[in-house]
Amino acid sequence: MDSTALKEHKATTRREMTRLRDELPIGERERQSTQACQQLLDRLAVAQGQVIGLFLPIKSEINASMLVEPLRERGARLALPVPIGRTGMIFRAWERDAPLVDAGFGTVGPEKTAEELIPDCLIMPLLAFDARGDRLGYGAGHYDRYISERIIEGRKPQLIGLAFSFQKLDKVPVGSYDLPLDMIVTERGVYTP
Repeated sequence: MDSTALKEHKATTRREMTRLRDELPIGERERQSTQACQQLLDRLAVAQGQVIGLFLPIKSEINASMLVEPLRERGARLALPVPIGRTGMIFRAWERDAPLVDAGFGTVGPEKTAEELIPDCLIMPLLAFDARGDRLGYGAGHYDRYISERIIEGRKPQLIGLAFSFQKLDKVPVGSYDLPLDMIVTERGVYTP
């Protein structure tokens, strides 16, 4: 598939998956989010002081905030993504009771004074995924660029997608620059490519 056709296929898939996710009733979204978070907690080994990059939901994303206290209780240090410019991203430490501020792109994150951390594990949102671990994000490439930079540095984090089971497709449209996940966790179970 040429790059123009791939771009169009991704855009169409993003629109359709966003529509499906938006149609999920709020109560059902919270119920499935709770189940998916429990699935992840049942499988994720956390070492004391391990840095876990997490996300807080925007719009109709799965609600990963239910992971916050259990991960902290297990000794994890949490960090949230903060966009830098149009395509860059860093993670800042999110300490208990620390205020969150507008971080851009509809997200919130720690204040600029918060320590920059490099996660050992990234728990990421997505619009669609497949059994091979391919992930379709929003299209800005923040996560792909961030992960590629860590790979170049020899610090590739464990990559975990958190999603609703209906977001699974037979095949996600991907380009050569798209990086597969190590695990995808949904309310119905776990996929490990």
